[in-house]
Amino acid sequence: MRKILLFLLCLVLCSCATPNNDVSSLDEVFLTESEVITVRHNNYTDYVDYYLPGDTSELSSRELSHVFQYNHSRIIMDVNISGIINRRYYPDVKLSEEGFFDSEKLIYSRNSVFLSNSNRNEEFLFRVYDYDREYLICLITRELILYGYADAEDLIPVSSRMLLMARSALVRSEGIISAYSSKEVIDYEKQQVNLFETIMPVNGQINDFLIGENIPTDED
Repeated sequence: MRKILLFLLCLVLCSCATPNNDVSSLDEVFLTESEVITVRHNNYTDYVDYYLPGDTSELSSRELSHVFQYNHSRIIMDVNISGIINRRYYPDVKLSEEGFFDSEKLIYSRNSVFLSNSNRNEEFLFRVYDYDREYLICLITRELILYGYADAEDLIPVSSRMLLMARSALVRSEGIISAYSSKEVIDYEKQQVNLFETIMPVNGQINDFLIGENIPTDED
């Protein structure tokens, strides 16, 4: 009897110690989206100041895009130039996703509003796509686009960090408008494909993840 009790106790302890990274737990990531957050920026660029969690490292940084790593997963944070310009000049244009990913792979979708670090309500879209237990994550606001690539173990923590980074970011919209509203907006399709190449596994095929037969390359 004592052995049975010990066995059952071990099962309970093991179940408690196992992190809950199931897709159904994604709702928990957003439980505090409307609550005030108070984090201090620890990274500063010409266009974006943001908070980077201590367990997440920066791999590369460019003027408009930054690549990060959490465990074996990657996160991209990209300034949403077209979203910023639309907010200023075309406020009736609705926030939308780019449609790069296969909609048949979509397993989680959320359209909501979070309270930013500057106490402003920001509309956002959040999507998760499942490619055989490897997940592509997309979070879009008017000012930022964040992409994540994670395995099942990292799905929840990566999603949580993406939301935190989006909520904490301070984007200098006026600087973006001044620099880009008079120019041809960046070809996001080509730029984002190039960015995805930095987060996909070495043996991954980018065409397996993105929609479209004619994927642009650097040679185009």
